[in-house]
Amino acid sequence: MAGLVKIEETVDLPLPRAAVWPMLAKTDWINRAVGLPPVKYHVEPLPEGGSKVIARAKILGIPLVWQEFPFEWTEPEFYQVRRIFHGGPLAEGVMGLRLRETSSGCAVEIFAHFQPRNASGTFLARNIIGPKTMRDMRVLLRHVGEHLAGQQPAVMPNLPTAFSNLTALDDGLKKLRAENFPEPLITRLREFLIRSPDVELSHIRPFAVAKRWRADRWDVLKLFLHATRAGLMNLRWEVLCPNCRATRLPRTASLADLARTAHCDVCNIRFDAEFDKSVELKFSVNPSVRPCDEQTFCLVGPGARPHIAAQVYLEPNEKREWTLPLTNRALRLRSVQVKAVADLPSAAVEIICHPEKFEFKSSGSAFSVRNPNPFPVQVALESGAGDDEILTAARVTNWQEFRDLFAAEVISPTEQVVVGSQVVLFTDLRGSTAMYSKIGDAPAYALVRDHFKILHDVVAANHGGVVKTIGDAVMAVFGSLTEALAAARAMHEQLGKMNASQKIRLQLKSALHVGPCLAVNANDKLDFFGSVVNLAARLVGSCAGDELVVADEVFRRPETQEFLHEIQQSAVADQEQFTGFPEPIRIWRIPMPAGRTD
Repeated sequence: MAGLVKIEETVDLPLPRAAVWPMLAKTDWINRAVGLPPVKYHVEPLPEGGSKVIARAKILGIPLVWQEFPFEWTEPEFYQVRRIFHGGPLAEGVMGLRLRETSSGCAVEIFAHFQPRNASGTFLARNIIGPKTMRDMRVLLRHVGEHLAGQQPAVMPNLPTAFSNLTALDDGLKKLRAENFPEPLITRLREFLIRSPDVELSHIRPFAVAKRWRADRWDVLKLFLHATRAGLMNLRWEVLCPNCRATRLPRTASLADLARTAHCDVCNIRFDAEFDKSVELKFSVNPSVRPCDEQTFCLVGPGARPHIAAQVYLEPNEKREWTLPLTNRALRLRSVQVKAVADLPSAAVEIICHPEKFEFKSSGSAFSVRNPNPFPVQVALESGAGDDEILTAARVTNWQEFRDLFAAEVISPTEQVVVGSQVVLFTDLRGSTAMYSKIGDAPAYALVRDHFKILHDVVAANHGGVVKTIGDAVMAVFGSLTEALAAARAMHEQLGKMNASQKIRLQLKSALHVGPCLAVNANDKLDFFGSVVNLAARLVGSCAGDELVVADEVFRRPETQEFLHEIQQSAVADQEQFTGFPEPIRIWRIPMPAGRTD
């Protein structure tokens, strides 16, 4: 076998590596930008966990087949990938980048190390692949630097951009103008759909776009939802693997096609499709506006894993020192070959990877990681980075705007999908039966109808959704306790203003609870069931009016304590025995004085 061929080059950029890393970590984008071909991947599950990935592509006219190992990286310092080729002129290759801080910015060290199989492989690596790689990367790095400096609109050069059907595009935008969307947002959407590369338009995260546009995330989401109705975009429901947070199943255009469980071939794990964690709503450009190529150019690069700050791949019985990323984020250890997940200790330790759990041994001044198993182990340090850009199914289906626009978007009647965390708010009117008798059915109904309109508007304004009304009662859901509390406050305030102009005063009862629920299809509407819903309903039943009732566990949450401080009220403790609950429950009654007019 021929000797190792090392091809390396350094490019200086007048930017800190923390600014450059997010761009250069997009390995799928880089491969497209430098003209590499799309890759076909075959995934073979391994008994110990994880998978073996076999890739196929034709590079410079030469068909190549290789085993692709998991990327290793530490942000924002380096990444690399190892490939063992099956036949052909090359036996093995290791490619990647190192980013080093300099006095004027950072130095990007590009490297490609090849082990040729024969003399033709040496010639190919040294005279064709190597020079082309370095030439293309120089161009790309210069472009990325100019983009970050505001001199280039495109993130990377030469990313394919399909031709847009301007007639279909402008017809859809005309519909958005008719709905009185702000012209600056419409202009941004038009430019986004025309100028963005194909790779950016097939898996669009609206909250990520809002961040780039420096716009309100809910305004952008509303724009995208209406753009879908206008024929400009499509909805895509994707099930995210809890380990790699990538989509491994066919995307679905409807929640009705969503299964309760899912499987990630790459991580080789089965998991529940949870509305609040693993089911995500994305958008794609409508093919009538612009065709979009969805080929894969890189399967598992670091740019697609912003929640993973570092990752190593250890051969059997290998031990390695591990330089941890410089970050203030809390990190935890995860491995597809280790069942348990563990928080990373603050002191330096040796991390030992057993199949059941991680073991920690004091090691003095440096972290290290050891694989004592007869099989390879892939270990990641993960955080919550990027989670704020994920629009979960629970978050969007809770929003009244979505429920009004896409009322038919419900899960299959045969499925029950877990929602791990949901905020359920119930309201009711005190003494409404007596009111009907006192002032008559028609006037009383008009007041109740006006009250429903107030509550509906308040729920929508706080990014919640009305699930159903039962008599004079309302059941609403929210993705955030803070938003639910704000909605409860606004309901009492708005009803107080309504009461000021009426001879009859409506007295609002409200209660909320937080916890896991089951999302179900009830008569072609998305509904929620479970003990959390039952308790919230019982709590509003115990409410005296002009107050919000919560259970002790919700009362003690920081969001509730902050809410009490804002409204300058003191809660009163109580205890109730509710039907269907074996033990008495400690509750807190929070006065809502804005509802009082006397």
